[in-house]
Amino acid sequence: MVGGPAPALALADDLARLMDDMLTRKVAWTALDRLVPEQYDRYWQLTLQFLSIPREFWPTRLREIGRMEAAERRDLLIEAETRRLAQTGGPVIAAGSTGSMPATAALLHAIAALPQGAVILPGLDRHLDDDAWASITRIESGDRPQVNAAAQNHPQFALHALLDRLGLKRKDVRQLAEPAAHGRDLLLSEAMRPAESTALWQSRLAEPAIDKSITDGMRNVAMVEAPNSELEALAIAVSLREAHETKKTAALVTPDRALARRVLAQLARWNLVCNDSGGDPLTETPAGLFARLVANAAHEQLAPAALLALLKHPLLRLGRQRASLLACVADLELALLRGTRPPPGISGLRHSLTTFRVELEKFRRHEFSSLHRSEPRTALQDAQIDAVSALIDDLAHALAPLTQIDPAATQDFSTLAARHCEAIERLTADADGIPAAFTGSDGQSLFEAFQETQQSGAQGLLGLRLGDYPDAFETAFSSRVVRRAEIAGAALSIYGQLEARLTWCDRVILGGLTEGVWPPEPGSDPWLSRPMRQEIGLDLPERRIGLSAHDFAQLMGMPEVVLTRATKVGGAPAVASRFLHRLEAVAGRERWATARQAGATLLAYAEALDRPHGVQPIAQPAPKPPRAARPTALSVTEIEHWLRDPYTIYAKHILKLAPLDPVDMPLSAADRGSAIHAAVGDFTQAFAKELPDDAREKLLGFGRKHFAPLLERPEARALWWPRFLRIADWLVAWERQRRDGIAAIHAEVGGRIEIPLDHGRSFRLTARADRIERRADGNYALLDYKTGSPPTGRQVRIGLAPQLTLEAAMLREGGFADIPAGCAIAELIYIRLSGNIPAGEPQTLDLKQSPDEAASEALQKLEALVRRFEDENQPYHALVLPMWRTRYGDYDDLARIKEWSATQGTVEDLSP
Repeated sequence: MVGGPAPALALADDLARLMDDMLTRKVAWTALDRLVPEQYDRYWQLTLQFLSIPREFWPTRLREIGRMEAAERRDLLIEAETRRLAQTGGPVIAAGSTGSMPATAALLHAIAALPQGAVILPGLDRHLDDDAWASITRIESGDRPQVNAAAQNHPQFALHALLDRLGLKRKDVRQLAEPAAHGRDLLLSEAMRPAESTALWQSRLAEPAIDKSITDGMRNVAMVEAPNSELEALAIAVSLREAHETKKTAALVTPDRALARRVLAQLARWNLVCNDSGGDPLTETPAGLFARLVANAAHEQLAPAALLALLKHPLLRLGRQRASLLACVADLELALLRGTRPPPGISGLRHSLTTFRVELEKFRRHEFSSLHRSEPRTALQDAQIDAVSALIDDLAHALAPLTQIDPAATQDFSTLAARHCEAIERLTADADGIPAAFTGSDGQSLFEAFQETQQSGAQGLLGLRLGDYPDAFETAFSSRVVRRAEIAGAALSIYGQLEARLTWCDRVILGGLTEGVWPPEPGSDPWLSRPMRQEIGLDLPERRIGLSAHDFAQLMGMPEVVLTRATKVGGAPAVASRFLHRLEAVAGRERWATARQAGATLLAYAEALDRPHGVQPIAQPAPKPPRAARPTALSVTEIEHWLRDPYTIYAKHILKLAPLDPVDMPLSAADRGSAIHAAVGDFTQAFAKELPDDAREKLLGFGRKHFAPLLERPEARALWWPRFLRIADWLVAWERQRRDGIAAIHAEVGGRIEIPLDHGRSFRLTARADRIERRADGNYALLDYKTGSPPTGRQVRIGLAPQLTLEAAMLREGGFADIPAGCAIAELIYIRLSGNIPAGEPQTLDLKQSPDEAASEALQKLEALVRRFEDENQPYHALVLPMWRTRYGDYDDLARIKEWSATQGTVEDLSP
């Protein structure tokens, strides 16, 4: 199926709409025979061929199942009522209909012909001149009416056609009452004037009577032009609140449901109740969203983001109490879903949990573990891990109806929907077995939709794979609208255009007046082109513009009118509605400026709501913890943080805050570096005295051990393991050459020294050296493996990257076991292991001084730094010496760096 099942369902919906249009407009299938395919593009020729299928199959199918089209049934009922009324004497009054459908027009015709019948026309324009009125019509061509495309844009199109059907002229229509004092009928008549007659504006608008009527009509009209949709919604809420405070009824009318939801949210800040008759698509209600999450989680094989969205939804129950369930979900997130992605499916979660238990035990025994970078995970207790295991079992049972489906197998849509429904029921069942997803109006609507789908499944609607189901489900179910419960006594309302036709209020707000929203974008028919529709007598897409124009004109008749639009929607510029442009042209510059000023007042109130009285830039945080809370032990790798960003030391070692890994984190360079370090370290320890003949195979063996968790990922197998193979080749060759002249090697050796302080305190510096070599001449060399870019000699020399020089100082002070104090340092070397070309590269530091001198100087600077922070008046500032101005660390959000760094910069220099 080209494009997939979801687009096919959307096309089926368009086809059903075309079939309804043909029934409504009394256009028979035989009308298609009048179309000459050769006159149209190849695409439309193919669609005409395809339409022969529903033309021949569908009527037969309806007879087989004993059904009829809903549109046909509606028309038959209207025709029956027409016949019934024709036999009565009345009185009968028809009010509010424009007779836009042939069946309705026939009913109105019958009522008008009754001795005591009356038809009340809504908003008939009695001001438009006869020539302009005559242009709003259908075009007669032979024995069938053609559609005037331009006329369909006009709000009077349906009323014009109805009067033609009734054989009446406008002058034959009697006005029931005088226009209201705030009447804007002439203003709207001119604003909606057909385009071909707008040249008359120059003379007509200059007439005193018309000018006065337009002036009166523009009173109590406000125009709000908000910079974005959020402020537009807030301005509308302010206007609604003002009406509420002054005891007026008010309503927002908008086709933009997103704007309506924003207004409801803004009204909640004042606890104002508001009826919303517009409703929401089923798939955007809480129950519908949960159903979508279930389908997506099954399709994505429980990928972390999809699974967490499902687990944290308020409707999830799994037969548990909500509080205990959330606690268990948090533990599952911490243990398995933060960090790298677990293998797919329930089996992948179970495998990852088993691996986590093993790694946690290693961590507890102080062995090398993949948890070395995720300290928060190590706080989980065995009982919490057991609870996570039980939660995975419950998920496996609840999702089994979907997860046990073969992804490659083709299923009937109704079968998948039934399994989907069963999974939702299991997931949301509470302790009493009641599924929370199927309660409430949205839940009941969701359940009914599933039931109808299963009933229609007997006819075999559609075959699709599990991966196609989420999109197909959303397409099939989104057309259902769930109405919100009405709030008794609410003076504020939100309406769609259809519901607003039967309402009246003191103040109406017409929101979302941008092109494509109001009026709507003319839709395209994928089955018949515009010329085709015009040829057989169907309405053109512009008909919707005319209907929305009629709604706009009618709503402008309320006592107070507020027009709103956003100049930007979704961050992109939005074009003002053509209705606003026309209204502005007729109102004139001064009157329109007055309306805009009234709108600007509302917008100013909205903007002032969240505007602070004054903006006081915050100072750079300068925490000064007591001396007893300050760290007395750090590793050499932390000293660089202390120099560059002391706030990191404060947050990590004083506040004891450990950053969480992101959800579904991709494998990082740190994972690769840890595996390479561990493999090379184990190899060097195992063969410190002598290299074996099969050194490469031994090194690869250690590599396989430490790369094993990573090689479950295809990117690691494809990119990182081949790099390690190149590293192994280079390292073995380098080792064979390097070992000449080396008397002893110490690999992965821990060391420490103490720095005495005042007040009976001391500071402990710790390190784990990658490699210490004792050369044949008795001097020592310190080597550090780097899988990334090692620091430059200048960075080390000025003290910004003191790791290797501090290890050298520790070595000279006898901080490493089995190495005597007072030894001489001959070399400080970084070994870059990138796996590129070259795969490895030794870089001897050029310090412009001997390594011994550099070590002594580094230790002196460290002692000065330690004593400086022993002073309780010394704050832990953030970003003292940042290496990258635009790169932020783990705790920079806590330090609120973006709030103060733009104006202050760094405040202190701790560099040596």
